[in-house]
Amino acid sequence: MCLLSWIDKLSVIAADIDGTLALKGGDLMPKTREMLQELHCQGVLFGVATGRPMDRRILAMAEKWGLGFEFDFAIGMNGGDLYNRETGVVEHYYQLKKENVRTIIGTITDLELNAIVYVNGYDQIRALHMDEFLRDSQQRNKSIVEIGDTDFVSEFDTGKIEVHLKPAAMPEFLERTASLKSDRWNMIKTFEGFNHVTIEFIDPHVDKGLALRKFSEVNGIPLSEIMAFGDQDNDIALLEAAGWGVCLKNGSDPTKAVAQAVTEYGVEEDGVGRYLETWLVSR
Repeated sequence: MCLLSWIDKLSVIAADIDGTLALKGGDLMPKTREMLQELHCQGVLFGVATGRPMDRRILAMAEKWGLGFEFDFAIGMNGGDLYNRETGVVEHYYQLKKENVRTIIGTITDLELNAIVYVNGYDQIRALHMDEFLRDSQQRNKSIVEIGDTDFVSEFDTGKIEVHLKPAAMPEFLERTASLKSDRWNMIKTFEGFNHVTIEFIDPHVDKGLALRKFSEVNGIPLSEIMAFGDQDNDIALLEAAGWGVCLKNGSDPTKAVAQAVTEYGVEEDGVGRYLETWLVSR
């Protein structure tokens, strides 16, 4: 962990969820909960920055985690959505055009993978297939899931295309998508586990840093007073935008490369909480 320099004034903490604050689908780590509560009592705002669509389920996580306070803001769709508690408004930025959705899905539809789009947050989802991952998500989020072909899945503009596949299918996927490079979308890896990989396609204007800058501007809080935590490639822009960017020990090499600090502990070892505790002690 880099201790050569610390953020001078901390006004906001922004953090990715899966692989950063908690294991994917898991609970908030105890030391992380304790430190966020302590800092919030001292006036530090807290919000999450996730690839998930911005809806009531994200906001409900504050209560589920037992924080004792609401999120002051929440970034969804990897920066395409921004909720501000002060206004109660969700802003949407740069959706992926339906013709681009059709081009992307049409190129990969015959591969061993599933592609899904969010029509209305988790309430309404369209996908090429029903699989174990989607079945679990449907049960957890009480989603309406509709299955169809490329034209059906590509009917509307959307915040992102989410592609789920096994690690063994990645070489063929990367070979196929080499022909998809375009200035009309970006392709980013948002999750990599032992038996599962998630790839997302989003509008090139969109990243978590965009939404963080919007929050900073609207609330009059300098980016230099914001600390951000992340672990995967879709967190890079968030860490770059913040005054102090921290990557988890379990994070990807590209994310570690742009961070001002890397935690000594991974998400399973309560890395965010232990890092914040060290910051509090050092003040």
